[in-house]
Amino acid sequence: MTQQDLLKSALKTRKQRMTAQRELILRVFMDSNGKLLSIDDVFMEMRKKRSHRTSKMTVKRAIDLLVDLGLLKEVLFDDDNIKYEYVKTQTNSGNAIFVCTKCGKAFNVDLDQKMLKELFKNQSFHVKEVSLKISGICEECAEILSK
Repeated sequence: MTQQDLLKSALKTRKQRMTAQRELILRVFMDSNGKLLSIDDVFMEMRKKRSHRTSKMTVKRAIDLLVDLGLLKEVLFDDDNIKYEYVKTQTNSGNAIFVCTKCGKAFNVDLDQKMLKELFKNQSFHVKEVSLKISGICEECAEILSK
């Protein structure tokens, strides 16, 4: 089942319809090649791709819906800037994200669950979920910088 099919069936369950704007917003994320996008980034991309205007509020509501449906993941940065990551599959198991500070591309990273349990075994709390953001420079950008 494609992401568009997932979106259509989820919207049908909620008794909402698939709009051209929602489909285009999902397409913008699918075509982003792993880059994290803000609401403003998506809004500007929409203005490039469509001749008619779509409001920024429509973009925000559609992104919120896609996050609720699990098709996008919210990533909060230190400066309270929120960007969104496209989730390629519903079984996306990455519990950490690496963000390139140069190009903005993001990669999911699987952390060793056994190592995490061992790390926290003597603590007075139980780990429910681990969400970690790692920033640095990706291999492609590092090669460009070294030239």
